[in-house]
Amino acid sequence: MSIAFARFAPLLALLLATEVACGQASEAKLAQPKSWTEFTSYLVDGGDLGWWEARGTTTDVWKTLPAGIDYHYRAHVHLDATGRQVIRTFTYVDGDGNLISSGSETIVWDEKSRNAIWSISGFDGDLPWADSGRLVGFDPTRMVVASVEEAEGEKYELRTTIERTSDNARRRTIARADGKGTPLVQEFTRVNHLVDALGGWDPVGTWITDLGGMRIASDARWSAGRRCVVAEEGPMEPDGSIRSTGTSLMWFDLETRTIRQSYVGSTGMALQGEVVSISKDRMVIRYTGTDAEGVALRAMVTSTRDGDVMSTRFSDLRYDGKASTPAWAANPMTSTRRR
Repeated sequence: MSIAFARFAPLLALLLATEVACGQASEAKLAQPKSWTEFTSYLVDGGDLGWWEARGTTTDVWKTLPAGIDYHYRAHVHLDATGRQVIRTFTYVDGDGNLISSGSETIVWDEKSRNAIWSISGFDGDLPWADSGRLVGFDPTRMVVASVEEAEGEKYELRTTIERTSDNARRRTIARADGKGTPLVQEFTRVNHLVDALGGWDPVGTWITDLGGMRIASDARWSAGRRCVVAEEGPMEPDGSIRSTGTSLMWFDLETRTIRQSYVGSTGMALQGEVVSISKDRMVIRYTGTDAEGVALRAMVTSTRDGDVMSTRFSDLRYDGKASTPAWAANPMTSTRRR
């Protein structure tokens, strides 16, 4: 031991002891659930269920997953059909998209200890691991978990703290109770399924189409935290404003895992759209609905984009069940985006 280290070792020990004591005192203020209903209500009401993701770099907090790997984590947390289990399934992939870790977690209520307990297991590469734990406690902003992990013939205790940093963000800190290794700190965000499903297609902007001297504009913008797209469309006035004659809403239907769109026009036309295929430069939507007189409509609409120029083509048009191609739909429409 060097002289300098020997001089400061007592101070370091005091600081570490103080940190542990503060942590224990802080945990002592956490509440314990009185029932499974109270625990699940805490998760549901707090918005902790759903799809979450994080990006970062692994540390040596675990035995079987090496440190220094850049990863993309994604997890799904949900109540099972009976309401008696909370299930979390998750994956870690590296920068090349290779699976480096996966696992599943089951949380249940233990009547004997009157606490939520769980078991997790999985693989890091081809190395199996298992973890079991219990809830230390929670308050409105965080939850603390104590668990024992078994990997490569070794057992060690982990302390995991999950903080609610905002409605759509969480911070998870995983540390070994013995102080070994570097804690893993993960910043989670709620998965935005619409952005994922768009596949790079940019849905927003003001697009102007010239139809025989009449300029029709569609002004699309993000809403609800980029979880839907709202568009107003109609003739463009001389001052550049849009006289809205129709409104559409695009969102992601998680149940069917489909991008959907609803449109209502000022005459009463109502359409439902479903994205059939999409990439960063091409989108195909199937529309069904009725016009103002209640006549059934159906069409496929293909939009192809090159920078700020978009070509829209109509196909498989049916009016009252009969094939029909009106003059305005005979040729592709060209629109330009106004910045």
